[in-house]
Amino acid sequence: MLCKCPQCGAELPAGETCGARFDTCLAKEFEHPASYGSVHHLTVASYMLQHALYSRQAWLEARKMVAQYIHQGITPADVRRQNRQAFDSGHRQWSLTKGAKISALDGIVWTRTIADVRHDTPEVYCADVKTWATSVLLDTESVLPGLSVD
Repeated sequence: MLCKCPQCGAELPAGETCGARFDTCLAKEFEHPASYGSVHHLTVASYMLQHALYSRQAWLEARKMVAQYIHQGITPADVRRQNRQAFDSGHRQWSLTKGAKISALDGIVWTRTIADVRHDTPEVYCADVKTWATSVLLDTESVLPGLSVD
């Protein structure tokens, strides 16, 4: 029997949650940083974007970063250098998780979710995470008009 995640609509085996799958992904990435961990930045951002865990401002920034990773091939180190000042908690005027969320996410039917990420091999895992992140970008295109980073 399948159950549905209330945030992203993922269909999961009974008793399983997206949060538990996310924890499994993180454990795999931390245990094998050179292989599974190479997509950590996409795993975290995709999960947080789909589950509306970021504040509005952080959601917009995170989506922009995922687009840079996927479409421009920018590395996590490049993004860290580029955004060091903007994301420094001592300088930013907004919270990563607290505050208003983007309500338009509620209407999205996600093409792929964390439930679609297979753990068979590092190659399969990384390919699935990249496909998932790409689908998150495409699925959120419809909410972007009218939204802007303040």
